[in-house]
Amino acid sequence: MSNRKFAIISLTTFGYKPNPLRIVQLTISKLMGDYYEPVFQTNINPEERLPSYIQQKTGLTDTILLQAPTFSEIANTILKELDGHLLIAHNASFVHYALQSEFKYLGYSFKIPQICTQRLAKKVLPNMTNYELPYLTSVLNIPLATSHELTERNNAVALLFQRLIQLDDNESIISKMLEPKDQKAHFVPKNIEYQKLNSLPNSPGVYKFQNQFGEVLYVGKAKDIKKRVLSHFYSSNEKELILCNATYHVDYETTGSELIALLREADLIAKLDPPHNYIQKKDYVTYHLVPQKNRKGILQIKIERRPYQHAPTEIFLKRGDATQRLIELTKRFRLCPLQTGLKNKLGRCTHGEYSECDGICTGDEELGLYNEKVENALDYLNNENDNYIIFEKGRTKEERNFVLVLHGVYQGYGFLDNSQSISTLEDFQDMLNPKKHSYHTAKIIASYKQRNPRKIKTLLTTTS
Repeated sequence: MSNRKFAIISLTTFGYKPNPLRIVQLTISKLMGDYYEPVFQTNINPEERLPSYIQQKTGLTDTILLQAPTFSEIANTILKELDGHLLIAHNASFVHYALQSEFKYLGYSFKIPQICTQRLAKKVLPNMTNYELPYLTSVLNIPLATSHELTERNNAVALLFQRLIQLDDNESIISKMLEPKDQKAHFVPKNIEYQKLNSLPNSPGVYKFQNQFGEVLYVGKAKDIKKRVLSHFYSSNEKELILCNATYHVDYETTGSELIALLREADLIAKLDPPHNYIQKKDYVTYHLVPQKNRKGILQIKIERRPYQHAPTEIFLKRGDATQRLIELTKRFRLCPLQTGLKNKLGRCTHGEYSECDGICTGDEELGLYNEKVENALDYLNNENDNYIIFEKGRTKEERNFVLVLHGVYQGYGFLDNSQSISTLEDFQDMLNPKKHSYHTAKIIASYKQRNPRKIKTLLTTTS
């Protein structure tokens, strides 16, 4: 009987790959030799609304899950239970991905060796017509209730795995499944010792390919620096071959998180202008809110589409985003929709539709008072919108990093010791490594906000 330690995991999730998955139920059992014990079972508060199909499937409700711990509260317990164990599950890659998704929300990586009972069954029972869990359990006379009780499923997977182990002589198939994938060592770098490449860190960061004079040829970012750099040398693509043949040295910086790596990459490409970086050198068109006076002296706000310039003002990647901001300003400051371009009809706006307008379009509002409202709207645009901070995993366990955005403009990033007590904007600014706001940093942060809304910490500040 095996001396390996196995952790059988069953869970209930919602969401779909490749997007992050949320776990709402989790069961872990331990198996070693003949010893089997359920060790951990819990509901998990996903900190967002539960889809109706999950409620129907499990009987869980938002009210029930509000009483459950969040994943962050049980993350250390999960890691402790899985330490030194192999992950066993039916469709183990999905279970592993779900756990990775939750740990990624917390800013940590998660990776554990895994054995899929479905894949193992295909190898030791090659003539089955179906390898889904209900079919396998029925054929092998393993109890599995038709209900969606997670404990029942976990017990069934454990029994199935025990049966499959007995059919695997000396666990040779399991051992082969656990072997690392063959490393591609067929290439010989032209100008760099392979050992230097092989000694690169397996951590997030940026890397620079340099020629024999130390000039930077290419800047890249990676979740795993070593893996990404080696992939350049494995490639048979003509552009990659030219780059690698010209490379004599690879420099790198670890960043702790992929977000900082992306921002640092954009910063280095803008500064160094490497000849082999192409994408971030294109001319991009962005949208801006621009004030201008018409012939009557009325101060207007218009949406302008123009090539991006490195200016410390909020930029919009889509016209729709600029329009939404303009609608907000128009309503908040009682501006005339004709003067902000939200309505194109000549003459006057329809006050029934736009009740906020005080009548500059009809001559009922004094010009000076209206222009003062527009000035206030522009001050608000430059001083009050989108002030927030993002915290991410640091380069070590004792550290965390942060990204600061004020008034919709990326300010830069910094690293904090976990023991430091930081509470005010001034504290963060003192620790900040200032960077330029650009099209690419705006796009990186906008994408991050959409994927990780829980990590956006709003700052209440009026700093201009």
